[in-house]
Amino acid sequence: MIAKEGMEEQTSERHYCFGCSKTNPLGLHLSFQMEDGEVRAAFTPQAEHQGWPGFMHGGLVATMLDEAMGWVTMSHGIWAVTGKINIRYRDPVPLFRPVTVVGMIEKNRGRWVTVRAEVRSAEGAVLSEADAIFMRVSGERQLELEEIYRDMTLEDVAQRT
Repeated sequence: MIAKEGMEEQTSERHYCFGCSKTNPLGLHLSFQMEDGEVRAAFTPQAEHQGWPGFMHGGLVATMLDEAMGWVTMSHGIWAVTGKINIRYRDPVPLFRPVTVVGMIEKNRGRWVTVRAEVRSAEGAVLSEADAIFMRVSGERQLELEEIYRDMTLEDVAQRT
């Protein structure tokens, strides 16, 4: 486990992820479900997520996209981290209106995994999308992740984080 000296005890927890942890009071609290090989999480941006007036901050939209791609790799038993990400913002994400972030695997080859994610409006319009190359982790890091997430479903991980 990686933790900086002097950090408060709770911030050194293994499940303090800004995107998905329930214990991080400042986080997005995304809760992913698996459906047809993809992962999905519902989210409604609030005032604290604002960038331009009335819209979600683009950096937080990027966080949602990256989180969905990380979750879809993990849900397929692939232990990987973001190597390169490309984001396209098609329309601003409005505050106080529900959206869904969806992640899917496009190619799984060797050390590299190509993934994709979209933020969709309640009506199904793609507001933002990303594609990324995730690189598999190995050695001690892979063992640590496997230990943390072993025998856990997506719902279990979301409840424990």
